[in-house]
Amino acid sequence: MVDENILIIGAGASGLMAARELAREGRRVTVLEAKEKTGGRILDIPASGSTIPFMLGAEFIHGNAELTFELLKEAGIEFSNISGKSYFSRDGKLEDYGSDQEFWPEFNEKLDLLTEDITLTEFLDRYFKEEQHKELRESVIRFAEGYDAADANRVSVLSLKKEWEQDDQEHQYRVEGGYSKLIEHLENECLDAGVVIVTGKVVSHFNWSRGFVEAITIDGERYAARKVIITIPLGVLQIKDGSAGAVNFTPPLPIRMGAVRAMGFGSVIKVVLEFDQCFWPEDAGFIFSNEIIPVWWTQNPSPSKVLTGWLAGPSVEKLKDKPESELIEIALDALSKIFELDSKLLGAGLKHAHACNWTNNPFSRGAYTYTTVEEPNAAAVLGNAVQETLYFAGEGIYHGPQIGTVEAALMSGREAARRVLSGY
Repeated sequence: MVDENILIIGAGASGLMAARELAREGRRVTVLEAKEKTGGRILDIPASGSTIPFMLGAEFIHGNAELTFELLKEAGIEFSNISGKSYFSRDGKLEDYGSDQEFWPEFNEKLDLLTEDITLTEFLDRYFKEEQHKELRESVIRFAEGYDAADANRVSVLSLKKEWEQDDQEHQYRVEGGYSKLIEHLENECLDAGVVIVTGKVVSHFNWSRGFVEAITIDGERYAARKVIITIPLGVLQIKDGSAGAVNFTPPLPIRMGAVRAMGFGSVIKVVLEFDQCFWPEDAGFIFSNEIIPVWWTQNPSPSKVLTGWLAGPSVEKLKDKPESELIEIALDALSKIFELDSKLLGAGLKHAHACNWTNNPFSRGAYTYTTVEEPNAAAVLGNAVQETLYFAGEGIYHGPQIGTVEAALMSGREAARRVLSGY
């Protein structure tokens, strides 16, 4: 007799959200997590002597994230609006970032005329190919890569239009104490409801048929159930069959895996540095530049002495094989040029340093999803259950303006749980 247990693969925001919803409806749930701890792409490292952790994964709440706010209120977790002025570093001098935004009205005017979907590169080549538009092109590509972690040669320009139109830059927040507080709340809710969470279990294969699924780990353990929700990150699902780390299905899923391969999954390197004193403007929120680590932000309005560096999109490729120690050195060198400071003096004032290359993380192989021209409906394809047995969830499966966020992961997990329940 097949176990009535429901399997969930992955104990990130999406998996834990799904597990909690199912357990609340009286279902027996087992969650298998590849890492030794829950959280997925939420990775907060506690900082001794400070209430602010080093947030190497998800950090911001973008706009009106209703489900995230609902959960934070439920858990009694505070959140606060980020603040601070945006600067652009040019030739070692900081200037108002507004000077880099003067091109957007012209860009948006052409964007409003577009009726067919093309890549961002094709769009820029069509309307802004002339040399006089060089700065506009650079500004737009820099934003698409930095904010969406997108490849301009693949990303759907209509999806960017939809997202950017609904983006609420005036309302950006941080969770007090980091997103790990929310993960801790969800995990405790799951455990209290009887969910079994097993860490250190890397699933590499699924045998399945209607009403039956068997998840097999790399060490040969087998977990059987009637249904499974798979929240494995898109970057891992995209690993080619036969390659190390690949996830296989028997029988295969050509339609779903075709959608997976067509989707975009952006790369990110994040560097968090704590210094013994601040050397940036007191009112600084974000600092943009053309350096190898191009984007930096403070913890404003907190008086923290932490700076966070961000590199996203195809530019990560040139640094993807660098060890953490070298990434930190590269980050310090970038800061020395941005602020015209001696890199050795910066290093001498460094108290703590962490770097995370999400592309090289074996359990994520990237950071978050963006929509491509190749398959703009890929998320919807993956969102459809396979014979009411296999369900996919995660930030990449969510179809809407919050794609790539924790809110998207939570909403997708909740929706997957509801689809599972409706299948009984």
